[in-house]
Amino acid sequence: MKGLVTEHCKSLQVIATGTSVDEGIQLISELKPELVFLDIELKDQLSFAILDKLKERNFYVIFTTAHEKYAVRAIKASCLEYLLKPVSATDLINAVEKFEKQKQIAFNQKKIELLLENIGSAGNTINKMAIPCNDGYVFVDSNDIMYCGADLKYTDIYTSKNEHIVSSKNLGEFEEMLSVKPFFRCHKSFIININYVKKYLKSDNQVVMVNDKVIDVSNRKKDEFLKMFERF
Repeated sequence: MKGLVTEHCKSLQVIATGTSVDEGIQLISELKPELVFLDIELKDQLSFAILDKLKERNFYVIFTTAHEKYAVRAIKASCLEYLLKPVSATDLINAVEKFEKQKQIAFNQKKIELLLENIGSAGNTINKMAIPCNDGYVFVDSNDIMYCGADLKYTDIYTSKNEHIVSSKNLGEFEEMLSVKPFFRCHKSFIININYVKKYLKSDNQVVMVNDKVIDVSNRKKDEFLKMFERF
């Protein structure tokens, strides 16, 4: 990573490297960097421990990992960048460009708090999300999301608190983050939270949400959708 950063990211200066949690905590506390590249697997434990133990987290984090199993959903939902190994120059440059555009220290502290909360939750469940919109980010509890609808390159998100959020992420990106129950991609244009389904219209192959919104279920998704309710 040091070689890649030195070669491709001329705006950055590498001021230190480390290989353990304790070393990482010491270097960050002493040098106070703006940006930290964290390999999720260090020689002694996972690097999430560094974020957990630091009292001040006034820096941005870009994770690197060779294993998608390490809570990639939690990382993405918390709006922290991550790079899958082998790291490509293009992905690295894009991640650093994002860092340079978003140097908002107070907001970054909130993002890391979301990350740690999501990492600490059971399984792959995402508790909270930072949803990017035109004027910043909206923080929502994922359990409050009723459904997401595609709107060209954007996504309309409707919550149980009568919120309508227009996000700059497309529906495919939300499907990746919300790919565990109770969320279900019922149609190419919709992801629904099955906890907010009020009725299924068999004749029309549609669901009615608790706010009376009617959403189509595609024919190829019908059987998969109904199987979720077989226990009834």
